[in-house]
Order: sequence, then C-alpha cells, then structure tokens
Amino acid sequence: MADTDPWIRPPDHRVWGSGDATITLVLPPFPDRSEGFPAHDPAAARRFAEDFGTIDAVLEELTPLSPVDPVVLETRTDLDVVRVGCWGNVIALADPALADNGDAHPVREQVRALAERYPGARIVGSAHVDTGETHAEDAVVVPGAPALHSAGWSGEEPWTLTGDVWAVLDALGITPEAVEEEDVEIDEDPRFTEWEGVSRLAQGPCRPWGRKELRMSVFRVRHTEAATRRMEEIWLPEG
Repeated sequence: MADTDPWIRPPDHRVWGSGDATITLVLPPFPDRSEGFPAHDPAAARRFAEDFGTIDAVLEELTPLSPVDPVVLETRTDLDVVRVGCWGNVIALADPALADNGDAHPVREQVRALAERYPGARIVGSAHVDTGETHAEDAVVVPGAPALHSAGWSGEEPWTLTGDVWAVLDALGITPEAVEEEDVEIDEDPRFTEWEGVSRLAQGPCRPWGRKELRMSVFRVRHTEAATRRMEEIWLPEG
C-alpha cells in the first residue's frame, strides 16, 4: 500500500471528457430478480472496494447514492470517488480508473481477475469514454462461452476483438429476436457494433444500473499508482 498521494496533477485540475466505467457481477445461483433486489450491504461493498485491483486503499465513506445519480467528474478529486453496490448475488462498481485510451485494457484486466476470484460468475465490464473521440472497452465472462473482449476507438481501426458475441448471448439464453427487440445493433464489423447494448443485454434482469430505488456505497479512495498514471493521461491532459 502506498504511503503518499500518487497524483502529479493538483486537486483542482479540470477533468477533460465524460463517460461511464462499470463492472457488474452476478454470482450463482443466478436470480431472475423478478422479486426485486435485496437491501444493499455497505460492509460487503467496502470489502469489495478494498480488494478491487485499481484501488490501493479506501480513505473515506461518503453519502450513499442511487445507480442513476449522475457521475460528476469536474476536477481531479472527483476521479478518486468510486461507487459500489452489493445486493445479494449482484455486485456492481463504477470507477473512473477503468477508462482506457487503447493501451492498457483495464476492463479486461479487472474482469479476468474477478473471474479468478468468483468462479462461475457472470461478469460484465464496460467503459465508454468521450474525450473528443469515444473509446470503448467491453468484456464479458459467462459460463458456457469463451470470454468476450472488445476495445477500440469508435468507428476506427485497429479494433481489438476476442471471443464471439453470439456465443456469449446464446450461453445466456438471449436470442437474435430478443436482441432485435432491445434495439441493439450487432454488426459484422465490430467497429460499428453497439457494445454498450451488448453489455446491457448480458446483465439481463440483474442489471442494477438505471434502478433508482437501489442504494450504493460511495467511497473516496486512493488508487494504485498505475491506475493514477492512466487517469492522468486520459482525464487530466496538460494544457
């Protein structure tokens, strides 16, 4: 654990860009959530944050929020605020440190690490960040299908793609008709596939994002040095 603040930029340095960066786990046995979500467990949320790969330490617990409350990224200090929800079989985290510019693939890295910790879980990671151009990274691990990973700048080459999106959806029991009903575009060219929609489909009825009745813990953290350097490059450009 680091003993000092790893940031180089000052606390009032303005953030450039916007976006969402989340990971959602659904642990077996897989509930359909038609009965709703159980109450949020703040203690479990703190433990999950403390063990997450981009986080060095939890420094402070802030006022809980809903998954639909907007993520405010205005200055550097906002980048060290993460949200974690633990609702029985469902765990969700939002962390600006998951954003990428094509060099590190932090979503894939953290999804892989979580798959080792939680064998048999359904894990969906998604980070879509607009800093003048949009960079997208999505990773999905589900039992019964090869891991899926997609990353790149929207509409541009080169594009990174491993796994088969239709194999993942089939393993989840999601048919092409259901994809069409959800108005999710899956193109043969991965540069034009609606990857946010794929991640949404993969979470299914256990998707917590968009549920205003839920609560999430909010923590101010110290990120690892590697995560901090990446956030400075992506969110806090000089000039």
